[in-house]
Amino acid sequence: MRRAVESLPNATEHARAGRLVFAADRLRQLHSRGLLRLLLGASLGHPPHSLRFVANPHGKPALADAPELHFNLSHCRDRALIGLTRAAPIGVDVERIRPLADRDALIAHCFSPAEQAWLAGRPASSRESDFFRIWTAKEAVLKALGSGLATAPESLTIHLAENGDKCAGVDGAPGPWTLFTHSPEPAHVMTTAVRALLAPGRIRQFHLTDDACPAWMDNGTSVQQDTFHGNP
Repeated sequence: MRRAVESLPNATEHARAGRLVFAADRLRQLHSRGLLRLLLGASLGHPPHSLRFVANPHGKPALADAPELHFNLSHCRDRALIGLTRAAPIGVDVERIRPLADRDALIAHCFSPAEQAWLAGRPASSRESDFFRIWTAKEAVLKALGSGLATAPESLTIHLAENGDKCAGVDGAPGPWTLFTHSPEPAHVMTTAVRALLAPGRIRQFHLTDDACPAWMDNGTSVQQDTFHGNP
């Protein structure tokens, strides 16, 4: 399966991947783009090679011949996150939880006053993961808006649930929103933002897992499906 996925990106996508310095990064780029084509093609009933992409002025891609199918892609090292929906524009982001030397500067420049106050009041043991929960939510909302950094990140305020609920809220961006953030494993956090209210049970997650990536594309890949039944 891995070779089949690698063959799906077109010449432009191969050229874009070829500009990356490290071979591992080039392969990850090709794998994520190939898998995106595979999933989009399966959703539309079209051959993955036939899909044509366009981009808005801020660079957000869309399907030229099926704009009603919204999608977004994010990857972080050997983890990729793909979101698909026909409901409304979608944005996704995945990050590895890790120390950042410039975290305080990012908080000061990219977080709203309410987010800064909330994060300052969090336990020190969870502050690093809480930072990335807010960060991925901001990234996902900006990607769903399709404006990128043309919208100031500090103009958005993310409200994370305190009770373990996976859904969150957002102020400062025209909505309504369904904002779904969680950690499928302790080292990573991911967020999906959909510019619509989704009914409970309409968010489905499919996890492709294996001992190592990108080996998850081999025949030994297992797939786990979860359905979220919380309140959007």
